[in-house]
Formats: sequence, structure tokens, C-alpha cells
Amino acid sequence: MTRTLLRNLVLVFVPLLVAVPEASADCSNQFSSTIVKYWEYVGELPPVSERNETSESLCDISTVGTRRICTVRLWGTLHMPRHGSAAATASGKYPTLIFNHGSEHIFGAKGKYCEAARFFVPKGYAVFVPFRRGQGDPDRPEGSRQSSGRYIEDVLDDFDNNPSHHHTTCTFRDCYKAELLQLEADDEVAFAAQYLIETAHLVPLLGDGEYKLAVGGNSYGGAVTVFFNRMNHGQAVAMPFAPGAQNWGDVDFAYAAQSWDLSRNPSTLLGTLLTAASHAKTPAFYLQAKWDYDTRATIDLAYAHAYSSSDPAHGNRFVASIFPYKKFLFEDGTVDYQSAHEGFAKATGEWGRSVLAFLRLYGVR
Repeated sequence: MTRTLLRNLVLVFVPLLVAVPEASADCSNQFSSTIVKYWEYVGELPPVSERNETSESLCDISTVGTRRICTVRLWGTLHMPRHGSAAATASGKYPTLIFNHGSEHIFGAKGKYCEAARFFVPKGYAVFVPFRRGQGDPDRPEGSRQSSGRYIEDVLDDFDNNPSHHHTTCTFRDCYKAELLQLEADDEVAFAAQYLIETAHLVPLLGDGEYKLAVGGNSYGGAVTVFFNRMNHGQAVAMPFAPGAQNWGDVDFAYAAQSWDLSRNPSTLLGTLLTAASHAKTPAFYLQAKWDYDTRATIDLAYAHAYSSSDPAHGNRFVASIFPYKKFLFEDGTVDYQSAHEGFAKATGEWGRSVLAFLRLYGVR
């Protein structure tokens, strides 16, 4: 797994993978919901003169004399069958779904992807929601459960004002956003997969190097899912919901087979997403609501995914669907795309059975 942060730090203490049960996240009394610390790391940063705010954005930074210390603590909510329930297994292992949240800075941990948990956990799945850097639940009575580091939009604002502090070849915000989302896939979500497989020993082995692990997410989380799936982390399938939908805009992606060229895309975020989809390592289900911002996100990413095959006449495996969903309107009659964009990921009644069939098709059951 890529360790973008660890490559840039001088170790002071041994990094620890820990599973720390925390306060109940009362999503349902039908299954267990627990907040866990799924990654912890402490290391020394280079001197201030050599600071790298790109890699350091995962750290909470403290100063000890002249030394700068990076502490990484990543939190998430784990939903799974209760011991002794009808969905429980004797082995304590479950096919597992990682759901990557969207762009919101703070949120209630107990409510994040509860709808997905209520649908999947009674069917014998575990659902894990990792909180990416600087995001999570800061207001619980037991103390903060917000992951360490800086919120992505704050990093982007700093880049606008202090571009020289960031180790990137990007010259504009949208390009850098793609780079940061890719970092989150390679660090936070990769750590989450490692925690579930190697530390919690929660996920059964599916086959040679693959586990009964599916990775999905909506909006920013959907983009992170596309980036995650360009590498092998043990996942069997991916499920990106509306990745980059707000950014798709008026772009013509009527490209020929295998011609996903960044230079032809006016938005580097979209070009980078297309390139990631064209390097997908596992089958993916691209899905979106009809009245989302722009459904070409689903169409074009699925097209890029299919043509990632070395044999374009027999494309790589994928599923794509634009689902019927409520058309929300503002009082003036204009379409409220955000409500569809945000609400669809919670609407398991619309997509749950289709996703369940996809998971079972590829052995995540």
C-alpha cells in the first residue's frame, strides 16, 4: 500500500495499528455500532524550513523544543452484527463494505451511513466508515472523534494563498484537489482496508490476494473510491456514487477507445478521475441519481473503466446505472440538484438490491 506520508517523515516512535473500541454510535439497536481508532502514528517532521504542507496535512503538529512532532490518529465507525444475532457468524468474519463520506467537514459519527448499515448489516455484512483527515465528529461528550490533520478545503485555501508551501506540480486549485483526494485514497482509505484485513481480522479471504471487501462512497467519497480502485488493496469491487458530479460541467468526453488524455480535459480533476478509472483493478458499479448535477460522471467513468482492458473488444467488467430518483425543486421552480446528489446515497430503497446483486455476483457475500 502507498504510504505517502510515511515516506516523508523521520520516525521517532514505532507506528501503531490499533483497534480501540469507543462510545456506542447508536445507529440501531439491531446491530453493533462502535467508533474505533483505526490508525495511530507518531513521528518527527523535518525542520520548518523544509515543511511540506501536502504530506503534513495528515498530521496534528506539536512542537517539542526545536522538534516538530506529527501525530496521526484516524477514526471511523464500524457497524456489524451483534454477537448471537441472526446475522452473526461463528468465525466473527464478515464481508465488509467501506463507505467513504463526502466533503462535509464535521458530522455526527453515529449518523454517518446509518442507512447503508441498516440495509446491509442484517444481511450479514459489516460496514466501516473511515473519517478522512481533518473530518469527523468533534463534539462527542467523550472527546473529539475527528481524524487528525487539516480539512481538505482548508488545505486548498492555503494553496491559493501560499502555493510554494505545497509539494505539487499543480498550478491551480482543481488540479490540487484531485491530488489531495488521491492522497486520501492512498493513505486514509488504504489504512482502513489494512485495519479491517490485518488488524481487526474482520474480512474473509475471497481468493488469491482478494478479500470480501467492497469500497464505495459518494461525491468526494466517490472520487476517493475511484482513486482507491486504481491500486490493489485487497478489495474485490468498488462502488463510486456520483464521483465528481458537480465538476463535470460542459466537457465533451466523446473520446475513442483508450484515449483518456489529460491534455484534452479542461478540468484536471475530471481528467485524473478518468485516468484512474482507466486503471481500475477490480470490477466497479458506477451509480448515480437521475437528477444529480451531471450524470456524465457515471457514463464517462464507466466508459473509461471498460476500455482499460488490454483487449478493447472484450472490455473490463463493470456495471453502471442512472437510477430514477425524486426531482427536487426550489420555490422558484429551478432544480435542486444538491438534494438528489446528497440524498441518493442514503436511499437504499432505490439502489440497495442492485448493489447487493453486484456484490454477490463478485463473491462479496
